[in-house]
Formats: sequence, structure tokens, C-alpha cells
Amino acid sequence: MRVINKSRKIIAINGQPFLPGTEMELTEGMEAHPSILDYLKKGVVVDVDTPSATAPLTEISDSERARIAGEAIARYKAEQEEAALKAEQEKADRREADIKAVKYMKKDELITKAMGMSLAVEDSDTVDILREKIIAALSK
Repeated sequence: MRVINKSRKIIAINGQPFLPGTEMELTEGMEAHPSILDYLKKGVVVDVDTPSATAPLTEISDSERARIAGEAIARYKAEQEEAALKAEQEKADRREADIKAVKYMKKDELITKAMGMSLAVEDSDTVDILREKIIAALSK
């Protein structure tokens, strides 16, 4: 009986290495051996005469699955770090734009902005004091 190793692992039959995708001629009576029967039952080894024997290997080995999963996890982490850096940069850019806008605001605009930020505003606060309060709050 001629068999093909359909697994992704090297197995030993009769002390001989049986590489994935290769054929091997079993000696007379070997097809009745319990390990060969188990391999045939699990589809690890298939008879050359069966139609599925010539089908391409579709099973993915555990090590290949682990490698693919590792690459996917690394790619996901890199994407997450990149997104976090981008969000942080956008936040810093918005903060810079807000600070720049505050520098050119008039007193009534500064009061509105300060109250919108829940900052304490007193009647005696000057434009410069309001700007300092707002910029200090934005810089946090």
C-alpha cells in the first residue's frame, strides 16, 4: 500500500522518517498496524488510491497558527500604539490652537470661555488674568 503524509509534521513509520507531502510504500501487513490504522482514521496518512490523497494540503499546523496569531497580535499592538500617538498629537495640536485663540480673545469672550471651562471668574479679573487662568487650565 502506498500512502501520503497529509499532516504538517514528520512522523516515523517502521523507523523511517516520513516527511509531510511525501509518499511511502508500506510493507505487506503494515496497514493493519494499530498506529497506521490510527493515522489513516485521523487522515494524517492517506492511501494514494483514494481520491482525497492528491488534494492539496489545507491543514494549518499549530506552529503556523501560533506564528500567524503572533504576527496579528504584533500588528494590532502597533496599530493601537500608532492610533494612540496620533490621538495624542491631535490633542496637543487642538490644545495649541486653543491657547493661540485665547491670546487674541477679548474680555467678554474670555469670560465666556472661562465659565464654559468651569473656572472661577471674578469681576476684578483683568484680561491678562483671565488669559492666564484659561491657558493654565488648557495646559493641564
